Amino acid sequence: MNRPRRYGPAAGVVLVGAGLILATIAWRWGHVTYGTGVTAVVVGVVWVVALLTRGTAWRIVLSAAAVLVIVAGAVVAVTGFPQSPPRWNIPSDAQLPNEWSARAGDLIIMGGTARDIETGKVAWAHAGPDATPMLVDEGLVVIDTGNSSIGVDPSTGREIWRSTVTGRGIAHDGKILVVADTRDGTEAVALNLATGVTLWRRNGRPVMECDYGPTDRFSPAREQSYVLLVQNEVRKGSAELLGLTEGRTTIGDVDCSVMARIVGDVLLQADGRTLAGRSPADGRRMWSTPAEQPWDVYGSGSMVFTPTAGRRDLIGIDVTTGRSSRLAPPPGTRKVQLASAEQRTPEVWALLERGSGAALWNPGTGQIAEVPDAVTIRIEGVGMSSGWIRLEGTTRDVTGAKTDQCWAFSPEGRLSDPFPGRNCLVDDGLLKIQDDVHPIL
Repeated sequence: MNRPRRYGPAAGVVLVGAGLILATIAWRWGHVTYGTGVTAVVVGVVWVVALLTRGTAWRIVLSAAAVLVIVAGAVVAVTGFPQSPPRWNIPSDAQLPNEWSARAGDLIIMGGTARDIETGKVAWAHAGPDATPMLVDEGLVVIDTGNSSIGVDPSTGREIWRSTVTGRGIAHDGKILVVADTRDGTEAVALNLATGVTLWRRNGRPVMECDYGPTDRFSPAREQSYVLLVQNEVRKGSAELLGLTEGRTTIGDVDCSVMARIVGDVLLQADGRTLAGRSPADGRRMWSTPAEQPWDVYGSGSMVFTPTAGRRDLIGIDVTTGRSSRLAPPPGTRKVQLASAEQRTPEVWALLERGSGAALWNPGTGQIAEVPDAVTIRIEGVGMSSGWIRLEGTTRDVTGAKTDQCWAFSPEGRLSDPFPGRNCLVDDGLLKIQDDVHPIL
């Protein structure tokens, strides 16, 4: 008759602990209350084991097993099963991916070194740690070694040519690369990509676009037939458009005071409350369409996007005809946030601010990509050439506690698993957080 009362206090401790755990999950009280509940369950179970068993050895073994099972289950319930995502295994002093890195096929070019995107193994290396890529393409990599530049076959690492020109790669058309050479003042220099021979030089600063004055949005050059040249940076609004083949001026009155850049075969310019499209061959105005924020343009495909003043909708503009259409996000969206750094790739994604959860929206295709378990989330960077997006924010576990997380998001709409931490770097299929590099394949 006394046995039930003998186990009563131990069972009561277990029930109190279980109640705390359930209440924590139901009302999101956090890790402290959850841990208190788990501790109470452990104490109660060990107490019961001690009452049920005889002999010190058995009590120790069974108590240890019970503690292990309970604690492991509690941790897995919060964090999930341990994961070991793919990670590069490279020396601690090796150069890591940075904002100048770019991809050529299955290789990532960092400075003068090419590594396999999946394993991180060195495929080939040129020059030292100060080298930077001037152009990264499937068929050719051009590297600034510090005192010269070299053209390299990316598949073999073989040096094809060498030039005395150094600087930043700004634009190329597949045959000619325009470099911003700053050794003796700013100069635009054109290199023959087949031989490395200098084709022409022009005084001034070559840029891909103007945005309230000339803007050096550098990425290891992308395919273009024209480049902007700013000869006097003090005089805002004064820029020329050059053809890459001969370096001749095709438009001499490009207004650089607000926004101007080439998209396809059209020069886009902000003009008051309109966005205008001009022919880069002769400057002829092709079309003009109203836009609430014509200086804020995203994308480099057949259609570009600009937000409305309230950022609740987007305006899609056909760059060939200038026809515009208002694009409403999915129902329930309070605000549309385009990337914090302007996207310069054909696929444009916007972050949707909604009542609950988070998602990214492709206004061109209508595709939606959900971000599971996100409490807060923000776009922290976009690879201008690759289109990969770096997302940072927080998730909430079953107890309600928040954890800082990073995600990588591909231009095709593929979201990586979250990686604990913040201040990560994402580009071209890689996510770097602290000193760990993870391929997102």
